[in-house]
Amino acid sequence: MAPPRPRGPSCPAMSSPRLYDDLAWVWPFVSPPEEYPEEVATFRRRFQQKGVSDGATLLHLGSGGGSIDVHLKQHYRVTGVDLSPNMRAHAAELNPEVEYLHGDIRDLRLGRTFDAVLLHDASAYMISLDELLAAYRTAAAHLRPGGVMVTLPEEIRRCFHQNRTTCSTYTRGARTVSTMYVDHDPDPTDTWFESTFVFLIRDGDRVTVETDTHRVGLYHLDDMLAAMREAGFEPEVAKWELADLDPEEDRPLVTAVKRG
Repeated sequence: MAPPRPRGPSCPAMSSPRLYDDLAWVWPFVSPPEEYPEEVATFRRRFQQKGVSDGATLLHLGSGGGSIDVHLKQHYRVTGVDLSPNMRAHAAELNPEVEYLHGDIRDLRLGRTFDAVLLHDASAYMISLDELLAAYRTAAAHLRPGGVMVTLPEEIRRCFHQNRTTCSTYTRGARTVSTMYVDHDPDPTDTWFESTFVFLIRDGDRVTVETDTHRVGLYHLDDMLAAMREAGFEPEVAKWELADLDPEEDRPLVTAVKRG
């Protein structure tokens, strides 16, 4: 199983994680566009099944560094929203033809609607059910009646493993970045856990180690689906299937149609 990618940074629940600030230069190493064609093909199938055709308008909430948009823009007219200026800069460099806007997915209101919304793993930074509901309401506010949201509940209770540790190594040019991600839940009675990122950076003969801690929401899937319904959606759950995912993890992919 491949190591998990860092999550999109649309709404950090604590002070901005370093990966989206002074360590933003690491992003192209750990989340390059070539990792996403299979995912985007899956999203496209789900949109098509609900009547969203190629050429439709799509709002990408938590668009991050733009790696997913490299593939989305081949099929949709994409608008991306992210809180981090560093991520938007990466995204604009990769996708100069895409409109990127500053925004917090908890309270964003653009005053226009779209045919589709992709809420990828940026929703993982919603560390309370109130914040998660706010993000779903943002998605609903930007969809026409009958519009479709596809969302990936990144972390759910049934798939969480205390102290799960994953490692990988990435090389670009003369630089190599080795990563270790450790997930730890200090209080199983609340709705978040800590994910600590360790980066070992080798640049020629120079080696440095950097750490970064993220707070990540952790929910039961039924609670997430209830929040979607409260926000005005009719959600439908499918199994999230990718070649590099452990089939026993049973991770969900949700397609939600806006009522109206």
